[in-house]
Amino acid sequence: MKNNILGICLFSISLFACKTEIEQNTPESNVWELEIVDSIQVDYLGRIWSADFKNGYGYLKDISTNSLVKFDTLGKIISQKTYPEQGPFAVYFFSSTAISENDELYASTYREVIHHFDKDLNLLKNYEMPFISESRGGRRNAKNIGFWKDKILLWYPGRDGISPYIEHFYRDYPLLELFDPASQTSDSLIRLAPTSKFNSDLFFDTPSIQFSISGDYLYLALGNDPQVHRYSLAEEGKWLESIPFKPSEFHVIEGQKKPVGYVSGNTMYEATIESLYSMEDTLVVYYNGGISEEIFQQYDLKKPENYPMYPDFRKQFLKIYHPESGLSNEIILPPSIDFILNIESLNKPFYALRHDEYLGEEQDYLIFYKLQLKRK
Repeated sequence: MKNNILGICLFSISLFACKTEIEQNTPESNVWELEIVDSIQVDYLGRIWSADFKNGYGYLKDISTNSLVKFDTLGKIISQKTYPEQGPFAVYFFSSTAISENDELYASTYREVIHHFDKDLNLLKNYEMPFISESRGGRRNAKNIGFWKDKILLWYPGRDGISPYIEHFYRDYPLLELFDPASQTSDSLIRLAPTSKFNSDLFFDTPSIQFSISGDYLYLALGNDPQVHRYSLAEEGKWLESIPFKPSEFHVIEGQKKPVGYVSGNTMYEATIESLYSMEDTLVVYYNGGISEEIFQQYDLKKPENYPMYPDFRKQFLKIYHPESGLSNEIILPPSIDFILNIESLNKPFYALRHDEYLGEEQDYLIFYKLQLKRK
């Protein structure tokens, strides 16, 4: 009898051990879904050009009043500053923003200035780039400034007076600048990846540059080319690989033998990569699929009165990439999302500005969705 009981116990332990081992060896699902967990109200209203979120705080740039706003996860405004547009303490139109590990905000501009603000949004310092920017505008909420070691990496075309609007700029010239705040000098860095569609004699619509830095690795994308290029900053910007993210919907202007005119926004709307978020060896790509010529013409989307219809047709997506599990499923964002502020981790909630114009709601405050990515 004792032997039978002992045998049953050993069998149970063995079965439990096998089950535990199987569970440990079963790979995690790479199918994800997006959940709207909550929303927060920030008692502020303005024309938000750029926004960011890091370490429990959100940051907004309002171009209607030239103001910065800092808020917490409950929606409470922590600091709010308005700046002059001229004079020695002027704050210029932002190109992109980045938040340091010390919760200080840095902003590139379309002037030869990088602004540095403290935790309370006081303007601490203006760093001067060694040449004038040739950029004449950029994308709303672009993410193309970041930190590497004690330097600032940024999209800032204009070295040697070269304009980014000349033919084959992206193919023939360095794409980024590595700025040293200590010496206020800058070195050109990053050449176009050989896999890029811009590495040819064909012409395409002008792309936006988006990038994210994780450790010594740079993940960079040209907005209307559906792939992400990984570089080693420790090896002087050496190209390592390109990661096509295979979108199901990505309407772009095909390569032309002559320069592309004003097509996007007139006869169709080009797809674009909105932002990249890298964390250790994981990458999240945030993009919209654009609007096809057929739909654009059918709904007469060139007319300003039809602009509120754009979110119904210009779908937004997220895709997650990991070198071991590969690409995730395509995660569709609801059209009521205007744009995402930041994604710091797959395990942490993140925030997105609600698109009140699309919803047809007029408020005297801003609403931010609290979102969470979850494995299915």
